[in-house]
Amino acid sequence: MNRLLLVILILMLLSAPLAAQESEAALILQHDSGVVTGSWNSAETEILTATEGGLTRVWSAETGEPLLTIDHGGNPLTHAYWVDEGAAILSADESGLVLLSERDDGAELRRWQLDGMPVALEINAAGTGALVFTDLGGGAILSLADGALIAEFDTSAEISGAAYSADETRARAWSEDGAVYSWRLTSGESFEARPPHRGMLQGLLWNADDTRVLAWFTDGLVNVYESDGVSIGRGRISGARHNSFVQRAIWSADESLVMSWAGDDTVHVWRADSGRSQGVYRHEDWVIGARWDPAEERVLSWSHIYVYLWESEREWQRFRHGNLVRGAVWNDDATRILSWSWDGTARVWAA
Repeated sequence: MNRLLLVILILMLLSAPLAAQESEAALILQHDSGVVTGSWNSAETEILTATEGGLTRVWSAETGEPLLTIDHGGNPLTHAYWVDEGAAILSADESGLVLLSERDDGAELRRWQLDGMPVALEINAAGTGALVFTDLGGGAILSLADGALIAEFDTSAEISGAAYSADETRARAWSEDGAVYSWRLTSGESFEARPPHRGMLQGLLWNADDTRVLAWFTDGLVNVYESDGVSIGRGRISGARHNSFVQRAIWSADESLVMSWAGDDTVHVWRADSGRSQGVYRHEDWVIGARWDPAEERVLSWSHIYVYLWESEREWQRFRHGNLVRGAVWNDDATRILSWSWDGTARVWAA
C-alpha cells in the first residue's frame, strides 16, 4: 500500500508542472470547419487561413476581426499563400481549382483548373510564377502575371510531392514508389532518378547548392545522399533511424544539422555529416510537424492536440487545441506562434 501511495504521489508531482505550463491563446480565430493552413502577412497585421469547408479567410492579427472571405464552392482547400507583399492571395482546393484573388475585395484575378488534387504548390522568389503538381502526375508553372502556363509536366506516376530547385532552374517531383523526376526549365529536358534505398519514399529536400539531398521513408530511415541536382548518389553520407514512418526532415540554416520527426513520437536533431544525435524531443503521440525558431535556439513541434515549445530536451511549454493540430509557424521575431487545427480554430500564442 505504501508503495502504491508513493507511485500516486510521484505521478501527481509529475503531472502538476505539465498542467501549469499550458498557456491560454492570445487570439482565437473561429472557423466553421477544420483549418488546413495559416500564415501572417509580411507586416504581421493580418492572418490568412484556409479550411476544409472551402473558405480562404483574412483576419485582423490584432483583434481577430474577419476582413475577407474567398469561397472555393465548398471544396476543401489544400494551399493558401500571400502574393505580392500581401496584395493578392493564391489558393487551391481538392478539385484542382487554383485561384489568384485580390486581397482588398477578393475579386478573382486568375483561375486555373487542374486535373487532380494539388499535392504541391510553391511560389517562386519573384512572386511571378507558381509550380503546382497534382496527385495524378501532372504539373505546370503558372504565370501569376497573365495566367499563362509557362511550362507543363507529365509523369506516369501518382505524385506525392514537388518543389523548385533552390536556384529555380529546375522543377522536381517524386512519388512514393521512389521515382524522382526533374526538368530543366530553360530547355524542358527531363531526367529520372531513384534513391538507392528500397523503402517507400515519403519526401525529398535538397540543400541550397544541390550537392546533398535528404530522403525520408516509411520504414523510419532518413538519409543524406550526394547529388548533382539530378541524380542521387548510390551511397549515403549519413542518416538516422526512427522507429516508425518519417513525416518530414529539414536542414538547419548552415546545413550542419538535420531535424526529422516521425510516427515514433519523436523529433530528432542530428549531425548531417555523421548522423550523430544532438537531441531527441519525446512526445505523447506521433509528431505531425516541427521547426526551429529563426535563431535555431528553440524547437516548435505539434503532436495530437498540442503545440510544444522546447528550449531543451527537458524544458518545454505546451499549447492546447480541441482537436488534432495541423500546423504552426513562428512570427519573424519568434515572440508569437500561430497554430491551426481540426478543431476549427487558428490561434495565436505568446512565445
